[in-house]
Amino acid sequence: MATGLAVILTGVLMMSRVRTIFFPRNPYLFGDMTWGMMYVLHGLAGVGLITLVMVHVYFAIRPEKLDITKSMIFGSMKRDFYQKHHDPKRCAVEGINSPSKAAGKSTEI
Repeated sequence: MATGLAVILTGVLMMSRVRTIFFPRNPYLFGDMTWGMMYVLHGLAGVGLITLVMVHVYFAIRPEKLDITKSMIFGSMKRDFYQKHHDPKRCAVEGINSPSKAAGKSTEI
């Protein structure tokens, strides 16, 4: 979140150097050293944001966590995955002892 805010804030401040419909051009708003630091911070935050997105996607598509990712997308998970990875005492679900479980079917909950 801090990385995204840094990109947004420095980007908006950098827009003051060019003429836009939002505000007039003012290249003398900050000194040269401040502008240099702003460009560096903007670049580092941009690269950091891209890196964070890539890491987030990587952890979402790992094979052992793919069922969790699918449950976030589709809103349900397979019964056998739920029973294997969750404590039924802490995460109670209605209908967990349904007839389909007794029949041995792997249904979604």
